[in-house]
Amino acid sequence: MHYKDNTSIIDEESPFFISKMGYKEPLLELNATIDTLKRDKNASCRYPARLDFLLEYNLIKQDELLKTSCEEYETYLKKVPFDSVYFVFTAEDHSRIESLMGHSFIKIIGLDDEGVMRSHSFLFTALIFNDANVVDYARALFGGIDGSYQLAPYSAAVDTYVNLQKRSLWEFELNLSPKAKTRLRKHMWELKSTPIVYKFITNNCNTAVEMVLGVADKTFSDDKYWLFSTPVEYLQELSRKDKIKSVSMQPSKNDKEGIARFGVHYPLDMPSASRMAIEGFDGGFRLSMLPSYRDKRTISNSSAIEYDSKIFELIVKFDKEGVNLERFNLIAMESIGDYRIIGLSKVFRLALEESRQKYLGGVFEWGRGVGFSPLNGTTVYTMGKIGAIYDGKADFFAAANTGIITYLGANAKLLASYEYFWDSNVKYRDFKKQLNIFAVYAPLSLDWDIYTELELKHDEINSRLNASIGFSIYF
Repeated sequence: MHYKDNTSIIDEESPFFISKMGYKEPLLELNATIDTLKRDKNASCRYPARLDFLLEYNLIKQDELLKTSCEEYETYLKKVPFDSVYFVFTAEDHSRIESLMGHSFIKIIGLDDEGVMRSHSFLFTALIFNDANVVDYARALFGGIDGSYQLAPYSAAVDTYVNLQKRSLWEFELNLSPKAKTRLRKHMWELKSTPIVYKFITNNCNTAVEMVLGVADKTFSDDKYWLFSTPVEYLQELSRKDKIKSVSMQPSKNDKEGIARFGVHYPLDMPSASRMAIEGFDGGFRLSMLPSYRDKRTISNSSAIEYDSKIFELIVKFDKEGVNLERFNLIAMESIGDYRIIGLSKVFRLALEESRQKYLGGVFEWGRGVGFSPLNGTTVYTMGKIGAIYDGKADFFAAANTGIITYLGANAKLLASYEYFWDSNVKYRDFKKQLNIFAVYAPLSLDWDIYTELELKHDEINSRLNASIGFSIYF
């Protein structure tokens, strides 16, 4: 039933539940299921995994069921073989908000009843993202949008992700017992094409796959993460539990070029997504909390691309003026890489941040640029940006940003950038040019780092130098 703390992550309006209160009352759903299986001859065809569970725990007996034939279900069993099961991770697409954490789904392969090798994908997805707008993204983030589990030939997933979207597929074969495969096979039939609300935080592609695998084998369930778990985090947990049997990859054309130049970057080498940091500066300190997927300032060899994928990043400043919210990044996306591999570099940000007048203003930022990697581990880039800020008065701006990102060995990283602003409201910010130098060191364990930052802001008359040193932990 996909319950967490006796409440299902599946929405209450879904026809997946038999009882009207089934989404939050497991006992009512249990009794409704037993009653339905006894009086409706088609129920055993519709709910084979539920029936399997009830028979196993002697909550219903086979002779209590009405006899029937399940032609559609039997055809499914013949045409969708379950010899091997894979967790598939689709690499991030940094131009799409809904794909900033990558994507995950299940792959199953095997010989059908006629001895033909077949492969299928089983995934949970929002139904409108191909034609989504800002309103749809907001609904997915804060409410919910229409979603569904879909079963399709695996070749369709390869065409969509590898060929069309230029995203590589990582295939992790799972250690599932024959009993677990059987229950998974039955449960997928129950879910197939069932309307279920997609929620970016609580019921996304990864949480949905995790719950389905947890039905097959409860040791695949993972309640570790306090907000949400990303596909990579869940895979890391499966790896720690020794649930992964083998790994293979179907690289996109872009990644083939990247592998030829820089080698393979293994996604499971990524540090934990959630981070807390404290940094001190002259006159105070700031605390930042980042339940994000990736920060380009993080040391990681999991990707040839430098990128930010931040959700709900909160930065609070403590100084002589008191406690102030300095910045809240609702969504911050930035990808910087060799143009020969990723094409244009990109930036997109929606945020609240403190203005010169100490007001909290809304910020929108969008940009495109070009990067070049002369060496493995070093990227130089230039980025043009436009945007708007509003804190009671509007400021429209453009900016030019040039920088370099380079690794100093395996455990240290340097980022330097120079940015020039053109503002319609010159009173908004007290500088026109900004030089930023950031250096970070992390041990091999990648669960903490220390960093220092120098920031020089100046206009035609005045200059101001800010320096800070900080410490981060990842969890």
